[in-house]
Amino acid sequence: MTGPDPLGPGRRCPHAGRCEACGTTRDLDLATYQTQVGVFCATVCTPCVDAGNPPPVRSWLQAFERVGAHCQHLGIDLDQIAALLHRERQGGGDDQG
Repeated sequence: MTGPDPLGPGRRCPHAGRCEACGTTRDLDLATYQTQVGVFCATVCTPCVDAGNPPPVRSWLQAFERVGAHCQHLGIDLDQIAALLHRERQGGGDDQG
């Protein structure tokens, strides 16, 4: 049995008033998205989640800013998020000894 995703949306991740992918104001929820530099949270609508339509990340700087903000929401730093991602890629999670 596994626990909640340590990189998933946390209590401190903010909810925006519209979908960051398409702009609608209906059926909103939080989701996380992976970039080359880490994971970020975003407010998205269910249709965009279902269609695999992520919010745009238009530059490396924006990716770093979004990942850094998500780290703050989770109470971790960029090194810690990198270590968690590395562990996930290696197939090891907190439930493995």
